[in-house]
Amino acid sequence: MVKIPNKIKDLFYNPKTDSIKGLLKNISAIHSKIIKNTDFSKGTILSGDDDYTSIIQTSTIPEVGLSEAKLTELIANSFKGAPRWHSPLTMFNVAPPPLLETVASTTFTSLYNPNIVYDTASGEIAIVEQKVIKAIAEYIGWDWKKAGGSFVFGGKATTLNGVKLGLDKCSEKSATMGVKEDIIVLSTKVCHPSHPAIGSLLGIGSNNVIRLNVNSDTQVDVKEMEKVITDAVKKGKKIAAIVISGGTTNDMTVDPIKEVVELRDRLAAELGMSYKPHVHVDTVVGFPWIFFKDYDMKKNPLNIEEHAKDKINKIVKNLRDLNLADSFGADFHKMGFCPYISSVFIVKDKSPFYKGKDVNVKFGRYTPFEYTIENSRPASGHMSAYVALNLLGVKGFQFLIAHHTEIAVNLEESLEKTGQFEIINKDHWGSAVMFIPKISNNVVFKNLEEEKNIRDSYATVFIETMRKLGNPFYIDMVPEYSSGGVQYPYNSLKIYVMSPFSDKDTNKKFVSFILDLKKKIDSKFDFSYKNRPVVEYSHPLK
Repeated sequence: MVKIPNKIKDLFYNPKTDSIKGLLKNISAIHSKIIKNTDFSKGTILSGDDDYTSIIQTSTIPEVGLSEAKLTELIANSFKGAPRWHSPLTMFNVAPPPLLETVASTTFTSLYNPNIVYDTASGEIAIVEQKVIKAIAEYIGWDWKKAGGSFVFGGKATTLNGVKLGLDKCSEKSATMGVKEDIIVLSTKVCHPSHPAIGSLLGIGSNNVIRLNVNSDTQVDVKEMEKVITDAVKKGKKIAAIVISGGTTNDMTVDPIKEVVELRDRLAAELGMSYKPHVHVDTVVGFPWIFFKDYDMKKNPLNIEEHAKDKINKIVKNLRDLNLADSFGADFHKMGFCPYISSVFIVKDKSPFYKGKDVNVKFGRYTPFEYTIENSRPASGHMSAYVALNLLGVKGFQFLIAHHTEIAVNLEESLEKTGQFEIINKDHWGSAVMFIPKISNNVVFKNLEEEKNIRDSYATVFIETMRKLGNPFYIDMVPEYSSGGVQYPYNSLKIYVMSPFSDKDTNKKFVSFILDLKKKIDSKFDFSYKNRPVVEYSHPLK
């Protein structure tokens, strides 16, 4: 009989003591190694210049497991180049510093390793999912006893679930027989780029996800929506879902939810539709702004600066009508300040989602696998959201969002005052600042191709130079036509304020840094064309 050596048993949680001393020791040892690779004046952990091939080619499976010291080094080295999300020097897209309590809860969900596919494999931690869904549904004004949902594998999955319910509604046999009818989904040109992919995944077809135009406020063109729906129904097509924005990533635009729902109801009656297209609001980024729905903007108890308060008010104005939608999604790993992944899909009428099954049952009968996409379901997401909601509360979220908005407004104004940068999303409502370095008026472009080549290269050099410097400030660059409501045709720079440690002093340091960087780049950059190749910079949104 094989006898497991004690040195292997010691690698596991000891059931005789349930002591976490070994775990804490490992965490401390790994963290001390990571800190040695950390320069606190940088936005990312220090990294080498090795390409991925040279890194990967040394990877092998050892015959005998590595020593604790070597393994600690191996783990720590894997974090080289990782963003320091908690640092105000890191302003890269909408990725948050997770609350320490959510990190602690995630550690324990990993340690106890529950699978919330059913409660017998997870205990009462499985019911935390329903607690979060109930609390959110009730808060926005739904009857929580009728509402339902589940935590899913990401923001994309929240919208996928909404569209799937709409597909089942307009084409009842599609779940068993496949999509046999001509079905479309409506979205907008500023909604998330994953929406066409959802059409592909559900068999509707990515080309059948119609991206509607937006108005000057970057909100959906409701008149075009009416025309598209009317024409589609008259041609015998069906509309599975109308997906509208509850806060776009770059501009935090919220579509007029009430107006869209009323249009849907009116057209369903006028056109004699046997169903109502499902209205899903993509609020994965903007959901936490709902915590301002009862905030007294006139009394302004938090003393939010006027410009920032106006932006928050614009978002909340339409987000208050979230209760009129059929479903929505929320990513707590964005503005919810939780670790990845913590995404929840919530629906007003739980019956079609749960397939008529009652989830409020006694222990041993709770079986989410019967309605979820996933069979393996970690508890980390819903535990993180549960902790964040209870730890911060409504007021805590208000403080964080107000602070981030104020800092973004200040940064935008500070950059503009230099005269060296142009803000290209001046009408944004959130905490993203998108800008471009100005080129001297003395530079004359011969044609559009030359202008694009130079402008794209110019913006890219800023990112590449900062990277070579070890990211003293870690910011993003967005490829052409991915800039949100204002579709800028060239690469642009993007800052996303996410750290609670960000302040106006940080902004001053950044503006001073970027001004100095621009001077150095301008002194060396070749603004003449001369068939100079574009500096390549890959971006997933392109």
